[in-house]
Amino acid sequence: MRIARVGKLLLSIIFVIVFLQPPSQANTIHKKDSNKANSIAQIVDLYLKHHAFEGVVLVANAGKPIFTQAYGFANRAENVPLTAESPFQLASLSKPITATLILMLKEQGKLALNDPLSDYLPEFKTSSGKEITLHHLLSHTSGIPNHFIIDGWFDSDFHAQTSEQKFVDIIAKMPRNFEPGADYLYSNPGYFLLGKVIQKVTGEDFSTSVYNHIFAPLKMVNSGVTLEHSADSSLVQAYEWNQAGGYNTIAAKNLTLFGAGAAIYSNVQNIFAFEQALYNDTLINSQSKQQLFNPKAPYSWRVGDFPISASMQVSAHMYDGKIDGYSSMLTRFVDDKHSIIILSNTGMNYFLKRQLTSDIAAVLYDQDLPSREQDIVLALTSGIYSNTFDKVLADIKENKYLLDEQSMTSIAYELLWSNLADKALQMFSVIREEFSDSTQAQANLEQACQHRLTMSATVKAQICGAIQN
Repeated sequence: MRIARVGKLLLSIIFVIVFLQPPSQANTIHKKDSNKANSIAQIVDLYLKHHAFEGVVLVANAGKPIFTQAYGFANRAENVPLTAESPFQLASLSKPITATLILMLKEQGKLALNDPLSDYLPEFKTSSGKEITLHHLLSHTSGIPNHFIIDGWFDSDFHAQTSEQKFVDIIAKMPRNFEPGADYLYSNPGYFLLGKVIQKVTGEDFSTSVYNHIFAPLKMVNSGVTLEHSADSSLVQAYEWNQAGGYNTIAAKNLTLFGAGAAIYSNVQNIFAFEQALYNDTLINSQSKQQLFNPKAPYSWRVGDFPISASMQVSAHMYDGKIDGYSSMLTRFVDDKHSIIILSNTGMNYFLKRQLTSDIAAVLYDQDLPSREQDIVLALTSGIYSNTFDKVLADIKENKYLLDEQSMTSIAYELLWSNLADKALQMFSVIREEFSDSTQAQANLEQACQHRLTMSATVKAQICGAIQN
């Protein structure tokens, strides 16, 4: 009897020790990560509800992925769902990878950043060409304009009939916007030329070099370079808004003339591996990283403070890309090693990517989330997708939303680039009316009225004809 009582007493003591002791630090961290992941899921669900996002999101807390989720379809016609492994075209998010490869070659003594471009490409053995250095190309300070001004660029035949060598010749003859180093001008052709420099010094084409130097060492098995029309069925299909709601399928694009500037494809897991390697010396040393992330002249990174809340800012490295339905954004909160990676195949614009990133970052830093109940961008994207756009515009005039000129303008331009000219002009017109004191709103409407994509808009006479009134 006494032994039984002792046994019960021992069991009680064990219960207290095992079950009532404070949870371990590991369990506490796991619970916090789980809570953050649940909050992130709720945020993304809100954007999904408003058709503001489809794609894949990866979020890492202190270098550890706590949330990886895919939403939507890799191929709508065949009902193929997206997965965490799905590869997307990265568009301009290719540039930080190219810049890293250039710095790797610099460390190997195969090139120098102050080398003139003429040392590698004979087409630039001119007085102006000799002044452009690799540093200028990397930092977008070469003065070489973007490809949009090239005659015929928007003609599909131009891409089909223009070889890489001919494109080099065209770039060499383009007038410079300013003397190298005098200003900043984003330049896709500049990064295309960096790909040709890589080819010159390695004796390999760009796709082989980036594979050998970056993809293979980091085991980025779902990454590569598309240099012609994409025929790889593993790549997700891209979509854009349809005039009557829903999405249109976008035809595969010839990326030959984008090359090292925008032709890389990858998935969130591979991008995370690349991003994490920049915290150590796996790819480049500390001196090269100082050049890559130099806040005064970064090599295709946005470097600076990221606002988490009204009272909190943190150091961040950010870059994004967008091309014909594919949209990407990578944000690194470098002091805490947090990461947010967003890949979309439904034309997500910069403002929405930035806003979604900001909302997720608030969770990572335990800050209050902003209310999105009257968010005008979410309302507009929902209206475009569900074909209730006119009602949203009417509700704007009834003061049912919190208006923001910058975010509304981003939607207007997205409508324009999606070939929804009537909706774009309507949007630009509403912005001018709601922000009547804004000279930029007036200028944007005037530019839209003159844009090549609004030439046949049915509302053009009504809206653009009233500009002078």
